[in-house]
Amino acid sequence: MSAPTVPCKRRLHPIASVIGVCIFAASSFAQGLTGIPGLMKPEYFSRDLLLFIEGLNLTEEQQAITEVIFDDYEREFHAGIDAMQMQVEDVAHNVGALGDDKDAIVAAVLSPIQGWAGQRDVLGRQLVDNVRVILDADQQALWTAFNRRLEREKLLPQGQLWGESTNIEHILRDLPYEVKPDTPLAAAMSEWEFSLGAALRERADVSNQGLNLIQQIKADSSNEEDLRRRRKELDVRIRIRDINDHAIETIAPLLAADGPTFRRKALQFGYARIFRVTPEERLFNAALKNQTIRDNASLYAAVQDLHAAFMGELNAINLILLDTARAWQPELEESKIANRLRRLNGQTMLRPDDPTRPLYQDRRKITARYVQLLRDLLGDDLFASLDGAARFMPRKRQADPDAGRETREGRGGISTSGSAGPDPDYGLGKKRGAGVPKPAGLTGGRGGDD
Repeated sequence: MSAPTVPCKRRLHPIASVIGVCIFAASSFAQGLTGIPGLMKPEYFSRDLLLFIEGLNLTEEQQAITEVIFDDYEREFHAGIDAMQMQVEDVAHNVGALGDDKDAIVAAVLSPIQGWAGQRDVLGRQLVDNVRVILDADQQALWTAFNRRLEREKLLPQGQLWGESTNIEHILRDLPYEVKPDTPLAAAMSEWEFSLGAALRERADVSNQGLNLIQQIKADSSNEEDLRRRRKELDVRIRIRDINDHAIETIAPLLAADGPTFRRKALQFGYARIFRVTPEERLFNAALKNQTIRDNASLYAAVQDLHAAFMGELNAINLILLDTARAWQPELEESKIANRLRRLNGQTMLRPDDPTRPLYQDRRKITARYVQLLRDLLGDDLFASLDGAARFMPRKRQADPDAGRETREGRGGISTSGSAGPDPDYGLGKKRGAGVPKPAGLTGGRGGDD
């Protein structure tokens, strides 16, 4: 059954003046409140209605009641935003009377926003409680599991580290793959849900979401207590990421033939920069689907062998990148935390070197070399006919009638000399490479620069 749609009767009230006054007040402490824009958004949207319907097996009558509950929530949310904005605008009009008392300005501006933060939280709890009241006994038995799922849906997307926001449940659903009760997969999913739920609640607590807004702004002055809180928050974020990554490696072997696909999709979601499909992979896929190549048995076999060698080297360096990035990103976040206090003390900022940079450069060399191998194997005409091959072809030359000299046109990934151009996927470097040596053959799929 498709879920009914809760109509959005109007858009959110403009909040430019609210944010402007908040920034003015927060600037006295050299930092803003990053959480304020989130307070201006509903905690629940009409799209969340489907989550309640599916998770609690609501009847048609219950669905109709739940629609009304969501509608009431939306109306009360907008009314609260309007009231809060009017209060803040009143403060903005009269802020001059407070003179240069920065603490008083911050307190005056944030007082109505602080009140709204509490009201918004109450509205969210009321929505959930109102739905729970209409459930029968069987649906009440589903509540604990549903509440954990609801918690994941709301808190998991707030991750900052790579892999921190990976939702294993979504990956399995999109395969699609059904988790049957009393199976090793069900047990693994339960372990992930319980471990993740506890960590998500701890992250919410430690990230200052429930503290007084004035305390949050003052904490942004980077005192020792704030640094301890930020380090604790980073530790929890790392733990959430590790819980997700551990679940991926535990669950993948339980899915039999679907395991590799699940693992790849999960890593692509959590570590997109590393595992997203590259233009070179798409080019090889196009070659394997090309009918001219498929009609030539020996050529098709050679392309398959080259593709296997390419994916072997690509997967190997991607795993190295994964391990390096998982170790490097917490170090980078720790340096940012330390820099807050260093900035306050007038000290030089820490700028740690990124160990993934040379690995991305090596990966570009690998992919460029295999594209050149594929081009040598197919010949220019057949290679150029592949979808996506244009970016890897030599740049055309034409005479410039104004300058009396030759100029290059268009964009190219591989020049006639085999050198690799800048890869927009990685954002590293602007200069063209020194060149990819043209390999003598296809033995092992390896080129001369190995």
